[in-house]
Amino acid sequence: MSDDRPLFPPRLPDKPEPPLKGANGTAPWPPDRSSDANEGTQAAGAGRADPAAFALPPVTGTGPTPITVDRPEFFVHHVDKIVNETRKQGILEGPPLPRHRIKQEPIVREGQWAETWQQALDPSGLHPRKHVLIIVSPRSYGSTTLALHLLAEHTGEDTDIVKLDADWKTPKVSWLPAEERRAYQVDLKDPEHDRISADFLTMLEEHARLLEKLGSYLVLNVAKDLWTDHYASVQSDIHVIHLTEPPRARSVVEVRLRTREAPGLIAYLHSVDKNKASLSRLDAVEAVRAADSIVLAWREHERLTDSPLPMDAPSSWSALDAGLAERIASALSDWRDKLDILFGETVSVHGGKDTSLPLEDRCLLLALAVRQSAPMPVVAIAARNLQHIISADAASESGFSSTTSAAFAGRGLRRRVVDVGAEVGSHDEVVFDQPGYGRAVLTYVWDNYEVMRDPLLKWLLSGDGSEANVHVVDAVAALTLRHGNLDHLVQLGSPTYPVKEELLSALLVQAVQDEHIGRQAWGILYGWASNKERATTVVTACRQVLNSPDVTSSQARMAMVRLRRAANSGHESARSEAYKVFVEQAQHPAGVVRLLTEVRTWQQSSRSRGSGTAAFLALMSARGATTPWLLSDEVPSEVDVKRALQDLLADIETAPDAIDRLTTWIRQSATDPGTYALVRDRLLPVLRGQKIFKASVSLMQALEHVSVDGEANAANDFWDRLVDPRVRTVIQLNSDSA
Repeated sequence: MSDDRPLFPPRLPDKPEPPLKGANGTAPWPPDRSSDANEGTQAAGAGRADPAAFALPPVTGTGPTPITVDRPEFFVHHVDKIVNETRKQGILEGPPLPRHRIKQEPIVREGQWAETWQQALDPSGLHPRKHVLIIVSPRSYGSTTLALHLLAEHTGEDTDIVKLDADWKTPKVSWLPAEERRAYQVDLKDPEHDRISADFLTMLEEHARLLEKLGSYLVLNVAKDLWTDHYASVQSDIHVIHLTEPPRARSVVEVRLRTREAPGLIAYLHSVDKNKASLSRLDAVEAVRAADSIVLAWREHERLTDSPLPMDAPSSWSALDAGLAERIASALSDWRDKLDILFGETVSVHGGKDTSLPLEDRCLLLALAVRQSAPMPVVAIAARNLQHIISADAASESGFSSTTSAAFAGRGLRRRVVDVGAEVGSHDEVVFDQPGYGRAVLTYVWDNYEVMRDPLLKWLLSGDGSEANVHVVDAVAALTLRHGNLDHLVQLGSPTYPVKEELLSALLVQAVQDEHIGRQAWGILYGWASNKERATTVVTACRQVLNSPDVTSSQARMAMVRLRRAANSGHESARSEAYKVFVEQAQHPAGVVRLLTEVRTWQQSSRSRGSGTAAFLALMSARGATTPWLLSDEVPSEVDVKRALQDLLADIETAPDAIDRLTTWIRQSATDPGTYALVRDRLLPVLRGQKIFKASVSLMQALEHVSVDGEANAANDFWDRLVDPRVRTVIQLNSDSA
């Protein structure tokens, strides 16, 4: 019996059987095959998923509903209104930002920032000067904050503010959205994919006129190194502003302390010796970190002394808490003078120990800098592991530069711990209660000893699965992402690094969520998603992103594209792990929408079969109110459920999983005759399809012990309705059936 011919003779059903329905209650129609599902590119942040052409009700409890943008055709006679229908490919999108939330965030408008603010406004000071504004500034100066506040305070309340994600290979005006009453902001900081051209600016002028008709605005924040002497005339529809100074760092710190309801700490900031902790050289990002360091110093002080947070400024300098003042001064210090001594040349000092730390003590200090607090044996092992890695790299073999006898003749571990600035409790618990100093130590070694970077990373990422991982991940992220360069992150993907997958995936999550290098990090994940050694790491990272409570629509889309690539890679472990993520997504509304996009992409393009079938199988686990969700009227009509089931049942690889899930559907509905009849009648047309005879028989065999309402046998019921009476004597339903 050939699989190419119908295996069941045609027969009239006992009663009309309703087809599988879509969202509008009608039978699904085949999707348009003319559209090509874009699998994404290897560009950083590229790889956009083919968006669904249907709309579902807003999902509650999953953050703000993403604003879908559409681009009207150019050169129409006039644009009165843009109807937001199916989103087209090749349009930037991003999350809407609540206006009141932006206004609540602190901002400093002094000096050049105040001048820039006025330059961006029209003569009346009410609205942006132009409908397209470009702000050029060095990185980390806070220009994005300036742009968002400008839009929040000087556009109408009925204008939605949308922060776009520039996930393109190169800037294209045709990718910029244009809708009525929108205020768009986009950062251009990626040196490989955000460098704008003169042609881009020329076309942007035309886009500016379109935005003016729509009552919308666009602000581009361009990194200074990506702006190559472009010029815009005074008559241009684009207004360009150059921001050459960051906001005053001390003011940034003060306003953030007030925002965090800690104005009493400002007096301590003023008490710090400017020679020891100068804030004048800090950019906006560093100033924010300084404010966080001050709050962290107070929390340490509160934990040790049970002192309350000073809500108001002390009446006099003498009223300052000396211990807290010392901690804040320590938190703001860069420690370079002290570290220059500790990491200087080893010299003999008359009547005392060397002022420079020997190798083993430098390793000990780094171990404490990462862990802060840990049992002494843990610290000792970590320090020796680092020393082992350093010595092995230097000598190309295992072993230490000093012998056991020489090490035993030196100072004991407790003395060394105290000498590097830590304390030892009565139970041999080491406490290095100086997180600011610890960060300074790590940064100092990273910046001043280039030869140490590789062994330092190997050491940090070769730890065990203990709770210290959170400190390790923070330390590695701070070092590898320090200068906005991802070279070291790329190296970590090499098989030569003994990296724990959970550590690397956690690091990748931090990287993709970093506003400065996030898009480049997404590009790394895209490349790794098809790599056998790193595909499962990508899946783990994408799972964490999707499960984050504050995940944006853009981040979710990036994660789903990389999961698709992993599922399509052909590596069984990656496909299996991606499927587990899909099953998790099928349990909540936002995830269901994402999976439907994968299924639709699969049904329009055979390239996405792996991820499409996995997504559909995952959706088969979604429960509806009374029947399986995929058999309900909530499924969009663009998704052909009948065709998908037949494809899965006809494939020898996916048929067992599909049969297992269909069996679950029928078993769960068998307790209610009405529900069972509905499920059965919607599955019968599927099982009469060609090429699925074996799968149909296997399903009926699996239903052998399933009774309907405790009486009729489900297997016999399906058999009687599927098999023509004329061949029942030839084909028997029993355990020996093929």
